[in-house]
Amino acid sequence: MNSRYPVVFLLGALLLLGSCKKYLDVQPETSYTENQVYNSESALIQAFNGLYLDLAARPLYGSFLTNSVIELMAQRFKPVVDGSQDMSSFVGYNYTALHAGQMLDTIWRKAYGTILATNVFLSKIDNSIAANVVSEANGKLLKGEAMAIRGMLHFDLLRLYGPVYSTGNGSPAIPYYTIADGKMQPILSAAEVLEKVLADLTTAKQLLAADPVITKGVVFEHDFYSSARNQRLNYFAVKALLARAYLWAGRTGDAHAEAQSAITEGEQWFPWVEADAVNNASNPDRVFAPEILFGVYNPQLYNIYDKFFNPALTDQSIYVPYESRFTELFEGMFQDYRVVQTWLTGGGKSYRTFYKFAPQATKNTWEFVQPLVRKSELYLILAETETDPAKALDFLNTERRRRGLANLPGTATLSLEIRKEYQKEFWGEGQIFFYYKRINANDVPMADLPYPWATVEPVYKVPLPLSETTTR
Repeated sequence: MNSRYPVVFLLGALLLLGSCKKYLDVQPETSYTENQVYNSESALIQAFNGLYLDLAARPLYGSFLTNSVIELMAQRFKPVVDGSQDMSSFVGYNYTALHAGQMLDTIWRKAYGTILATNVFLSKIDNSIAANVVSEANGKLLKGEAMAIRGMLHFDLLRLYGPVYSTGNGSPAIPYYTIADGKMQPILSAAEVLEKVLADLTTAKQLLAADPVITKGVVFEHDFYSSARNQRLNYFAVKALLARAYLWAGRTGDAHAEAQSAITEGEQWFPWVEADAVNNASNPDRVFAPEILFGVYNPQLYNIYDKFFNPALTDQSIYVPYESRFTELFEGMFQDYRVVQTWLTGGGKSYRTFYKFAPQATKNTWEFVQPLVRKSELYLILAETETDPAKALDFLNTERRRRGLANLPGTATLSLEIRKEYQKEFWGEGQIFFYYKRINANDVPMADLPYPWATVEPVYKVPLPLSETTTR
């Protein structure tokens, strides 16, 4: 792989692809963990990289929580057959069906396994800093990122398995783990979990106050600590996650402040994608790379594309919406940057198929990157939380213009237009289901019928997996 690609995911390959499971399975007190990992900077970095490799695993952001399971739950794609598994259970919200239950259990176990590994890392990093294994400045970066990983994972578990927050924040949700002591933690209310999420993300932001991305932006160089910060949970990504979490909590003022701060401080480093980059037929930027505040490096991304989106797949197994549904969602405006090179006909299909994660002949700095947090979300948050209607519309129009669309008139219904932008913006990124859940939408366009009048009321409360409930 070209050396310009992020060091985060290269240094970890030897130890973590070969020995990560062994590392995660041992107890924190073992001599292997203490002596071989946390007393060597290179081994410490490799262990740290293991956390990101875990995030990029298929049950988490490598697929289930970005471009497959969670998108089916959002009615993005027609029901499909994934190998021998009928994925219509997710479109129909039959969460107790055998394969659906197994996949939801896999998400749960992988997420909490990664949280455990994160807590092990956090329990050791201070000793590594004190022993000069890593400098204090660099140790703070690692610690801040690890804290952000823990907060982000708990938040997404809350968003998936917890109640609709606006109507049930006092209801039981999930456990929150901050110590790797093997003790089972109680199931907390949604409000209690969210407070812990906000605390972790706030601490992470403080630890990342000297993040190189603040002064250098996104660079690709040989230094592990400053390179490819958009593929790490950097300072601006954490601020965006805070804005997202505050909005989930209904704390619109705080959400607005964090989003505005992230834009004010970071926009110079995360410019809007240019039309020429999007429209480049030979090397299109379909993920809008300059706008990605955080994306995981997923070496299996192109295999995922072949599994779900490749037009060579059969009509029954390809992840695709009905053409009429697609036209409805994009309002027939196919000049939209999110359509031009991302939804194409060809490859044996008469309808448009999804090319966002298709491999390209030309190597790029965004190769294998699965977007998770992007700049456009900040503008949508600002539009939703701005108290001045004229300013709110301006935030939304800014985002629309940067997608090749015209300004909306002053008479536009803001909430409706924000919803439309969420529906257009985050394909394959796992955000639209959570948007629907946050606003408690009950008229989501139905995936398995092509008619505009066909809607569905999603089942937002996903039951806790049996692997959790049967051990309590």
